[in-house]
Amino acid sequence: MNENQCRDCGVPTPAGSPEGLCPNCLLGAGLGDSSDGQAGAETSARPTEFVPPTPSFLARHFPQLEIIDLLGQGGMGAVYKARQIKLDRLVALKLIRPEASDDPAFTERFNREARTLARLNHPHIVAVHDFGEITLPPEDETGARVLYYFVMEYVEGGNLRASIRAGSNHQRAH
Repeated sequence: MNENQCRDCGVPTPAGSPEGLCPNCLLGAGLGDSSDGQAGAETSARPTEFVPPTPSFLARHFPQLEIIDLLGQGGMGAVYKARQIKLDRLVALKLIRPEASDDPAFTERFNREARTLARLNHPHIVAVHDFGEITLPPEDETGARVLYYFVMEYVEGGNLRASIRAGSNHQRAH
C-alpha cells in the first residue's frame, strides 16, 4: 500500500493524513468505533441517562460563547449551536458525556484525538477550533464532574449519522 492510501481501508488520502488514515477511518477511530473503519456505528447502551446542560447553565462556563440552542444529543454527548463573541462566527459546541471521564485513559486519548482532529483540513470534515474541559461544582459529596468539549466549525444541516445513512456526501461550503 502506498503512503497516499488509508492504512485501514486503502482509499486515497490527502498528503500528510494524520496517522495514515482517510477522513472516514480517522473519524471512526476518534469516535471509538470498531476497527473496521466505519464511522457512525451504533454505540452500546449507556448505564445512565445523559441530561444535557441548559444553554443558560453553559453560558456561565463558556463566557467567550453565546450559547444559542441545543441542537441534539446522542451516544457521544450533546451539541449546541453557539456564537464566538469576539470573532462573531457561529460554532458548534460539542460536550462529551460525563461518564467518559470515568475512564482513566480517556483524558490522554481525548487530548491526542482533539489535537489530531484540529490538524485536519479537508472539505468533508468540520474544523476543530478548540477543545478542553470544564470542572462542574459538585452536586453532592461525590466530588466534581468534568465535561470535555470541542468547539467546532458550525455546518448548517443534519447530523453526520443521518447523512451517512441517507447516502449523502455533500461538500461543505467555504
